[in-house]
Amino acid sequence: MYVWQQAAGKRHARQAVHRGVLDLGATFKTLCGYRLEVGEADVHTPDKPWLDPTCAGCDYKIRKALGIPLASRENAEPLVLEDYEDRQRPKVKC
Repeated sequence: MYVWQQAAGKRHARQAVHRGVLDLGATFKTLCGYRLEVGEADVHTPDKPWLDPTCAGCDYKIRKALGIPLASRENAEPLVLEDYEDRQRPKVKC
């Protein structure tokens, strides 16, 4: 099972090893293949909701794994693996 986690300016999918979101400073492996750290801007509070976009790589991989059509969202352009691979990945330490 996967859950969404905010990090590096995007919402990434990660393994649900425990319930809830991760604490500040925690690291996790994203479904798109990165190891990211939860920063101060990534900690959700009622007065600071997550508004960053979903990572295209995580979105692609989770939809494929769950058998969800890649363009099932209304007005969404089809997402194909080549689109994901051609995009610049976030600059983070692995």
